[in-house]
Amino acid sequence: MNTVLISGGSINDDFALDFLRKRSPDCIIGIDRGLHFCYRNGIKPDYVLGDFDSIDEDVMQYYKNQKDISVCRFPPEKDATDTQIGVEKAIALKSTSICLLGGTGGRLDHFWANVQALAFALRQGVCACMIDRQNFITLLKEDTILKREEQFGTYVSFFSLGDHVEGLTLTGFKYPLNNYFLTNSDSIAVSNEIVEHVANIKFRQGILIMMMSKDVRLSTKRKI
Repeated sequence: MNTVLISGGSINDDFALDFLRKRSPDCIIGIDRGLHFCYRNGIKPDYVLGDFDSIDEDVMQYYKNQKDISVCRFPPEKDATDTQIGVEKAIALKSTSICLLGGTGGRLDHFWANVQALAFALRQGVCACMIDRQNFITLLKEDTILKREEQFGTYVSFFSLGDHVEGLTLTGFKYPLNNYFLTNSDSIAVSNEIVEHVANIKFRQGILIMMMSKDVRLSTKRKI
């Protein structure tokens, strides 16, 4: 089952709506402030959850009144973030892939907790990613092939989630690596680019954070 979580970080509506149309998720889980995006765009999640400490009351009331939506409220004082609970719910629903919208922007502690939520999914054997209009973030624990025409954005960066990743080999990239010992304080694998039709990522041990990114031009219109 293909599940999309909509959380309370920064969401570009045009990008997110286009993403939802193309992905056609089997299940949508609205998480706390992510319901603002759902509400203003007429989206009815299958499940709604969170502590709802950062959501307007009229939005909350609207979704509580929808009989075909399962609403689960948690106390603000809890041992997991709302997004982590959303990932756990998606896994309990037997999701085979999970994608998080609204997981970036704002507080960096929330962003890093969301990366850890991706790691939780990975350890449960579920492929999970986080996406916004500039970035696609996922975790790898095994060799992976990337096709240039299918990549997100221009740049591909790699980081070690744990202490290190052993034997990192990159082929088909502008800056190849061969059997490299990548530590969590090493920036050698930042801003790489795919130059062949197919790029290969191989490593022996560890968990690899992969970020595919692109630059977004800001408006240069002058205000009069």
